[in-house]
Amino acid sequence: MKKLLIGGMVAASMFAMQLSQAATICDVKASLNDARSKLVDMVKSGDKAAKGEGTLRNQVDAATTKLEEAYTAMLGDDKKADDAKLGTFKETWEAFKNTRETGIMPALAKGDVKAAKDLAKGVQKDRLGVMNGIVKELGGDDCK
Repeated sequence: MKKLLIGGMVAASMFAMQLSQAATICDVKASLNDARSKLVDMVKSGDKAAKGEGTLRNQVDAATTKLEEAYTAMLGDDKKADDAKLGTFKETWEAFKNTRETGIMPALAKGDVKAAKDLAKGVQKDRLGVMNGIVKELGGDDCK
């Protein structure tokens, strides 16, 4: 009985570890696309009132959290060859997120949709290209 109980606990523990590290490049890709598309929707709508549950802002934040959890879990995997690429992805994402929070969101809050669009179509577009390139290199084209 004791062996069965210990065996079950070990199996449950291993399963939990696999779930926590089960993030794939497809999770990164989906979350990146979701975060970007919700931000584009905000810019297009000139969403100044980004408060309250269910708003585009909350959706951007939720997608951001999923993205960061996914690439962090991937960094913890034993694929050290991918760590440099994922590190570059993370640095690019941090710059992307910083510009979103310090440039695009304040511009939208002021009602300056043009400034928000200029940032989105400029440096953010370049950063998105870098991130999508890394996703592609890590097998993101195979995602369904």
